[in-house]
Amino acid sequence: VPAACAAPSAPVFVQRRRASRGVRLRQSRAPRRSSRGDFASKIRASASDGNTRKNATASVALKEWAAVVAALASGEQTVLFRKGGLRDGGGKTRGFTLKSGRFALFPTNYHPPNGSAADVLARPEASRRAPDMRRGESVPLRVAAEVTGAWTTHDPAVLDALGAHHVWSRETLASRLNWKPDAPIAVIEVRAYRADGAPSATLPPDVERYGGCASWVDLPEPVALGVPALSDAEFAARAEALRSALEAVEREPLEWE
Repeated sequence: VPAACAAPSAPVFVQRRRASRGVRLRQSRAPRRSSRGDFASKIRASASDGNTRKNATASVALKEWAAVVAALASGEQTVLFRKGGLRDGGGKTRGFTLKSGRFALFPTNYHPPNGSAADVLARPEASRRAPDMRRGESVPLRVAAEVTGAWTTHDPAVLDALGAHHVWSRETLASRLNWKPDAPIAVIEVRAYRADGAPSATLPPDVERYGGCASWVDLPEPVALGVPALSDAEFAARAEALRSALEAVEREPLEWE
């Protein structure tokens, strides 16, 4: 479900029932992670300080809850979980489509069906309010991301395996996993960039063009990625830890453009 919309509340027992059958899940067919040294070298090579990073741009934006965008910008979080939005198409079985490997982040507000928005976060202090186009407010795009790994899974083991890698509460992630249960959830590792010291792009309050429960929006002009939220070494360590945690999860690789 796109971050701008509240996912229908789904009973968590749907996933717990599968986990309680005592069936041993098979190992993922995804390639096993490389060694720490090899992976760190790849990260440093792909995220060098040369012209490739300096000139990188994004032409689309992904809607995501403002609290998560803040966590990405601070370096606290390096992973996203997506199911696909109500207006993304694909029916009940199609999961999230990773439209691009580089994108700006369009911060949105989450309005849960019941309770407080703070209840969706494992750490409520991370909560942020995003500008609201319905109130005539423009939305600045101050954070961008580059995909460095992506997988899909139906495995409820992801709830506990990646608990230390995001700011959501376990219940909120379970509701995302349970929504459209026939569709997999996408686990997307991203390296975040901030528009520090540079003008950030701003979208005018055009609800018809940018509103609604769609995950992706096309930008009127490309947006520069900016400055990385984490150093190469810090991000390599986070990426290695995420891949280590994913060893406990049955998953498949997800391709992107």
